Amino acid sequence: MSALTDYIEAWRTNDTDRIVATVTDDVVITESFGPVYYGRERVRERCEKWNEEGSRVLDWTITREFRAGDLLMAEWRFEYHQHGQDQAFLGATIARERDGRIAELREYAGTDDLYTWEGEWR
Repeated sequence: MSALTDYIEAWRTNDTDRIVATVTDDVVITESFGPVYYGRERVRERCEKWNEEGSRVLDWTITREFRAGDLLMAEWRFEYHQHGQDQAFLGATIARERDGRIAELREYAGTDDLYTWEGEWR
């Protein structure tokens, strides 16, 4: 298991302490919708706020995973509950691991459901 799979599993269980334990003190996390978190304590604050709002991860399934040296990459499907609604999207993460923890992480999200192109754009 890599630091990235540990991080994702920690989010799946909504365990703030476990999430924070997977990252370095000077981590930089960029979420797919824009926010950037600098440092372990900011990650903790984000997790606590997420939980206080009643948000939770319903499922986060890795569909493909790669490692190249200290780079970790994963494609995934993310399902979550936020603002009273269940939502889901496909995405990918590129992370850099240092000393067994995530030092840098950047997420990318699909902006629409995938479909087979038949000659016309939706």
